Amino acid sequence: MRYLVYGTGAVGGYVGGRLALAGCEVLFLARPRVAEAMRSRGLRLEGDGARSVVAEPRIALDLGAAFAQGAPDVVLLTVKAYDCQAAAVALANVPGGAPPIVSLLNGIDNEATLAALLGQDRVIAATLTTAVQMTEPGLVRVERKRGLGMVQGHPIVSALRQDMARAGLAPQVFRDAQRMKWSKLLTNIVANATSAIVGWPPDAVYRHPGLFRLELESLREAVRVMHRLGFAPQSLPGVPVGLLGRVIFLPARITQPLLRRLVASGRGGKLPSFHHDIGRGRSEVGWLNGAVVRYGQRVGVPTPANQVLTQALRRLVASEVRPQAYRGRPQILLQEAARAGVKAVQGYNARQTEAER
Repeated sequence: MRYLVYGTGAVGGYVGGRLALAGCEVLFLARPRVAEAMRSRGLRLEGDGARSVVAEPRIALDLGAAFAQGAPDVVLLTVKAYDCQAAAVALANVPGGAPPIVSLLNGIDNEATLAALLGQDRVIAATLTTAVQMTEPGLVRVERKRGLGMVQGHPIVSALRQDMARAGLAPQVFRDAQRMKWSKLLTNIVANATSAIVGWPPDAVYRHPGLFRLELESLREAVRVMHRLGFAPQSLPGVPVGLLGRVIFLPARITQPLLRRLVASGRGGKLPSFHHDIGRGRSEVGWLNGAVVRYGQRVGVPTPANQVLTQALRRLVASEVRPQAYRGRPQILLQEAARAGVKAVQGYNARQTEAER
């Protein structure tokens, strides 16, 4: 099949790059800076024991130019969640109508946004669990290879799965789009907002007893919302989310060392994606922690931990408060959480002994 990658960042570069290397016809819709780097040095993939280059990638700078080169059979939508609405409008206006859209966006409700303008029959929910990062324009680093999930039901899913398997993307097909997307949300919110707000890497957050309690409660809230929606977390390619959904309800003295090891093997000492949103005016937090709050209100599940994290990060993203207000000052965030009703941090004593930690 012919693919159009709409949004050539880390996810689009990786998935599209793997497909191109496997012999599929791929066109990359990219911003000028990324397009220039790809034209001069190719699309480079490295990490996880492999290094590959798509030497002469096909590139377009806008959607009109992309479709002028021939309508694709499928669009891989890999933009940020806050760009989903604009992408849906643009795709709804292409001549002849848009082809099927594989939505690889993080967060909740993106597929509904697409379906509202394009029709449910054109939207295929998907999620990438392989950890990737675009370290410079045109260079995608694979941090940890896992796999890719997509939801069954669309006529082209079988062909998609074959192409992606041939490309080494380790695809897996799921039955329930909502359950798959919420399970991915759990992995996205781990040590993301908290880490960005206080300016600490994830492993430091999970070593701090108070911040760990806040993190744990944000995860528990998300799972409670999922249960009220009628499903439990499920494991995704290479990620035991189903186990995570059970472990977080064990006593904290058991959970903390387990989650610390999980974080260390994943993000560890790296600052999370939300950290880069501070001061930029836009963030996906509304589709992640904010989605937990939004759906919690709908189904009657209190979500004060996610509300505090969402509000604090939004203020930082919008430059309503300076990063120094929270940076290296976990007690400020914990005090806000306690006032908001997060019982897990109420009465937390920052001077507790090392033995208690």
